[in-house]
Amino acid sequence: MLQQSDFDFPEPRTRGGRRKGAGRPIRKSGVAHATRERVSRHDPRIVTIKLAEGLPWLRESLEARALTHCIREAQRADFRIVHDSIQRDHVHFIVEADTKAALSNGMKWLNSRIARTLKMIWRRTGRVFRERFHDRVLKTLREVRNALVYVLNNHLKHGTLYDPCGMAEEPDVFSSGRFFDGWAGRPPDPEASGAGAIVVRGGWKLTHGWRRRYRAIDLDAAPRSAAG
Repeated sequence: MLQQSDFDFPEPRTRGGRRKGAGRPIRKSGVAHATRERVSRHDPRIVTIKLAEGLPWLRESLEARALTHCIREAQRADFRIVHDSIQRDHVHFIVEADTKAALSNGMKWLNSRIARTLKMIWRRTGRVFRERFHDRVLKTLREVRNALVYVLNNHLKHGTLYDPCGMAEEPDVFSSGRFFDGWAGRPPDPEASGAGAIVVRGGWKLTHGWRRRYRAIDLDAAPRSAAG
C-alpha cells in the first residue's frame, strides 16, 4: 500500500532565484543615496570628498601639488571649480555645474583622477575615498558667504595652518584663498585671472551677489557651518 512518505519528493535544486543571505553584502555609507537637489548653473554647491581611513595626509607638498593639477585639469565649460580647500583627510570645493549630468560627470572624473594620482604617489592599491561625494546647494547669498568662509578658512576649524614664513595674515596655502578677491584688505594674487589659473571665476552669486548684502571676509573669520 502506498504511504504519504512515498509522495514526499525532495525540493528541486535550482541555479537561479532569490536565496536568503545571498548576494553582495550591503555596505553602509555615510552619504545616503538619495536624489540630489536640482542642479542649476545659477546656484553654486559646496562639495566634500573624504579619504578612506588609514591613508597619508593630503596637506603635504607633493600631495597638494598633485591635487592642484587634478583640479586644474577637471575644469570644464559646464563644470567649474571656483574654490577649494585641502585638509588632512578631506577636500572641500565650491563648484558650479550647468546640469545634473555635468555635476555627476565632473565629480566622477575629478575623483577618479585624484584617486589614480594619489595611488601612484603612495604606491598602493585599494579604495581612496570613504564614500561618494557630499554636496549642498547654496541657494541664498547668506549661504554663499558662509560657504566661502567655511571653505577658505577651513584650516582655522581644524587648526592646521601652514605658516613657514610667519605670515599668518595670508590665506591658507593649501586653498584657493590667494585667488579670492573678497578678502578684507587683501587683493587677489595677480595670476588669479590668468589662463593657467587653478580655479575659475564664478557666477554672479559668488562674485558680486553676496557682496551686495554682506561685508568682505576677514582672514581670521572662523568658519561655523557650510551654509547655515
